[in-house]
Amino acid sequence: MKLTYTVNPYLPATQQRHLVYVLIEVEPGETGSAATTLNLGLVVDASRSMSIPILTEAQFRNLAAQGMAQQKTVDGVRVWQFEVPRGFHIDAPSNMDFTKQALRIVADCLRPSDRFSLVAFAQDALLMVSNTPGTEAASLAKAADRLDQIDLGDETYMARGMQMGYKQAMPGVAPHAVSRMIVLTDGYTNEEHDCYGWARQAKTDGIVVSTMGLGLDFNEELLISLADVSGGHAHFVEDPAEIPGVFQQELAGAQSVAWRDLSLTLEMPGEVTLRRAHRVRPDIVALPANAAQITLGDLESAGAAVLLELIVPPHPAGTYRLAQVALHARSMGQGSTVQALDQQDIIAQYTEKPTEAKQTDAHLMSVIQAVSAYKLQAQATEDARIGNVEGATRKLRLAGERLVEMGQKDLGQTMLQEAESMEKEGQMSVEGTKKLRYGTRKLRKA
Repeated sequence: MKLTYTVNPYLPATQQRHLVYVLIEVEPGETGSAATTLNLGLVVDASRSMSIPILTEAQFRNLAAQGMAQQKTVDGVRVWQFEVPRGFHIDAPSNMDFTKQALRIVADCLRPSDRFSLVAFAQDALLMVSNTPGTEAASLAKAADRLDQIDLGDETYMARGMQMGYKQAMPGVAPHAVSRMIVLTDGYTNEEHDCYGWARQAKTDGIVVSTMGLGLDFNEELLISLADVSGGHAHFVEDPAEIPGVFQQELAGAQSVAWRDLSLTLEMPGEVTLRRAHRVRPDIVALPANAAQITLGDLESAGAAVLLELIVPPHPAGTYRLAQVALHARSMGQGSTVQALDQQDIIAQYTEKPTEAKQTDAHLMSVIQAVSAYKLQAQATEDARIGNVEGATRKLRLAGERLVEMGQKDLGQTMLQEAESMEKEGQMSVEGTKKLRYGTRKLRKA
């Protein structure tokens, strides 16, 4: 494993304190042992809305013209439902069809040493497959085929599925195992506070929770927060055809883990302070400020990176140590033994030459821009929530312009469109809000 850092080539030698950005990156390398077991808990929404056909516009018009389509409330959401005569076939897939396909792919990718379980939930939770070795992966594919044949009630209580998924994952928790829970839903849930409780309990016991929100009718604040609480990934799946690929991505990431409980310890001279920290790889996430130790969780093949904002004192021209960063982690199979893996002094060069002080590192600047767009989006969303239309509009426009400059044209244009919506209608669209919240988190994914 390799620890590196990046700062701009020079700092100006003035009489003022400076804000200095430091990018710390961790590459997995070839050290450590490969994960011997994936302990995977699959928690899948099986409410009725998951099985509603996804129609083309022509199919919808045809059914509506025949009186087979009408609006009803399902899982607290207004949706179109279809009442068709017996024997009438609608040639259209549903969210559940793509979910079943994804679970079959997971079954094919499970290794004999892995373990898995499957829980379905709606108003009630149902154990479809108990914690089972990967040698019995065929049972997952068979259970997936039954998901659209069960009736678990008319409402959604995701916490009940998470509770059952947690209990099924616990027997597989071990020092040599990577324990993951993947929660997939397409709707809002009751008793959200219980979901947070189970996510925190999962983290305490070494189970990482990743979430997938399908379509537009789900609470992104809840699903993003659940993933962040436990160190997992949050996915926005606008097109259900993407469901299999997202499952594969989660599976590949978990199976690539060779180091657990990654952390960075900062030691700074008394005159240097940490103002903010953001994880920037694999996703952009704000980390607790003023923390001497930064927790990064499991290290997947994509590596990890953190952007620090340090307030540093003025110095004459010369070379100075701003801080020292140390990397610690547990190797797979080493139990609770934490190893000191690498250590770096963060060095900065102060200069009196204006031309040198203006030099920047392109890679570092691109990360700073991405984090800036993420922060502006978060601030705009909060402004919109409290009714500060002017503030939200201004921040959305500024973030959109920056994204376009970064080459993120689609996301930038969405940001600018939401600024227009905010200014004219006093609120952001549901679709735009989700695209921006998830999209700005992924700016440094590559």
